Amino acid sequence: MRSIVIGGGVAGLAAAVQLAVDGSTVLLVESKDILGGRVRMRDSSSWLLDPGLHLLRRKGPLNQLLRKLRAPRVLGPRWNNGEMLAIDTDASQELTALATMSIGAEGVKRPEFVVPRGGWSSLVGRLIVAANQLDVMFDVGSHVEALALGPDGRLASVRVAGNDIECDELVLAAPPSESARLLESAGLDASELRRCTAQRAAALDIALEGRPMRPYTGLFDANRGIIAIDATAEDRIPEGADPSDCTILHAVNLAGDGPEALQGIKEFLDSRCSGWRDMAAARRSTNSIMLHPCSRSERVDGSTFIDSGITMAGCHVISEYHLSDAAVDTGRSAAKSLKLHR
Repeated sequence: MRSIVIGGGVAGLAAAVQLAVDGSTVLLVESKDILGGRVRMRDSSSWLLDPGLHLLRRKGPLNQLLRKLRAPRVLGPRWNNGEMLAIDTDASQELTALATMSIGAEGVKRPEFVVPRGGWSSLVGRLIVAANQLDVMFDVGSHVEALALGPDGRLASVRVAGNDIECDELVLAAPPSESARLLESAGLDASELRRCTAQRAAALDIALEGRPMRPYTGLFDANRGIIAIDATAEDRIPEGADPSDCTILHAVNLAGDGPEALQGIKEFLDSRCSGWRDMAAARRSTNSIMLHPCSRSERVDGSTFIDSGITMAGCHVISEYHLSDAAVDTGRSAAKSLKLHR
């Protein structure tokens, strides 16, 4: 089978790996000039600062996939959620907020987390290595213009950078608006995707020469909607530094985005982590990042267009999981559904 995956984030990479395992010839197309989607790491001198708050669930789909790919070296040490402070709420709600990156979500089974070695870029790197080993082909930095269906209503080709590439099946692992545009180019109804409303937040990532959060590993203020964690690990600090004297702090305002939301994070840290500003060795402020491409009630069925040889993957697709685990779960499910429908 000739399979195309559109989108080179975690969902697309998971789908490409699964399709290749199932015997397809796979081409993954990514419009940006680098793979990895929103979890790409940005360099911050000698400190490893992931872009945003990322912890890996120990028994989630991404962890399970990495184990299948024999990548234990990137899984990292367990993160101690037993020493997280819940403010104006209980421990159950704080762990739910941490696991879902949302306020008021339905309770989740008590999660356990690990801090990935090498940051989230190392996890993405392992997925890319696996895809390469399975002979997945990559077309990075190319724009996907349209889809074309044949007389039987099934996918016939995908136009990439002016070239029509014949294929038998497709996984759309792109954001809702981009997926909608491509589906509509083939005359398919993408109105459900058009209703998706992105949920955004302000975030602050800081490398600190000190431990102002001690004795806690994390903080969650239910009223302010702010969550902050200490993700310090030996591989994330400068060579020769003592982990007991450093902090890699990630904070997110789940209540909203913009300058006021970012200022709210700083004021919260002023009240709970005294002196953090003077300890900052590296810092990245983000007024607005996308936490979720849609609300949970707006998630769509990934198999809606399977009769046309098209499935969808990503955090906007129905899954029992959240965040990167939802991306992996829907990516692999999209590929498996295509195999069953051949």
